[in-house]
Amino acid sequence: MEFPNLGKHCTADNCKQLDFLPFTCYHCKKIFCQEHYKLEDHHCPSLNDPNLDVRVPTCPICEQPVPGRRDQDPNIRVNEHIQNNCRSEKKPSNLCKHKGCKAKLLVPMQCTDCHQAFCVKHRLPVDHDCAPPKSSSFFASSSSSSASSGVAKKFGALSLGGKKHNHSNSNQPSRAELERQRLDRLNGMQQKKQELARLQEKAKHGRLSESEQVRLATLMSLADQKGSSGKKDCIIS
Repeated sequence: MEFPNLGKHCTADNCKQLDFLPFTCYHCKKIFCQEHYKLEDHHCPSLNDPNLDVRVPTCPICEQPVPGRRDQDPNIRVNEHIQNNCRSEKKPSNLCKHKGCKAKLLVPMQCTDCHQAFCVKHRLPVDHDCAPPKSSSFFASSSSSSASSGVAKKFGALSLGGKKHNHSNSNQPSRAELERQRLDRLNGMQQKKQELARLQEKAKHGRLSESEQVRLATLMSLADQKGSSGKKDCIIS
């Protein structure tokens, strides 16, 4: 024989067949061939066990329990589980939520009270023993509203205190506000100087329009007023 170590012999009485894909019984832990892997075929001692029907085999690959029907051999169920790449079958979600009803929902009808999907037969609340959500949401909302009201009261007290504290200083501008006003005046003066220089340059070439002539006269009069005022309007940067 070319591969003497390949495969295993069946342990059933009067068989001893060399099987290249042997089965291991989950109860007696013995190795059997294709013809004797079932419990009845190799007369497994676990057949007399009263707890046999409630045993669930474990997948040797993913080590997850593989449930199945009570009349189904666990080896077959585990084999199907392995062939499906150890993926458990998903339970269908398009079934009627009424207890005992297995109708598929081609057009699900959602109950407005319990928000569950039902078939046409059990769509009414009286047909599926409708149980609306408990009043815990009401208590949660009431507690959250009371907590928010308490927080609002605290913030209201703080805001009132802040108003009282800042009332005396409301007539005095802040330092930042004064600085902003100073920068605005400087920018305005700089823009007017640039505009005056531009209009004077155009006046030299005689290209001023009527509106620009009026604007030039206004700017020149403002410049004369500031020059005559001396240091009264001087801004120290």
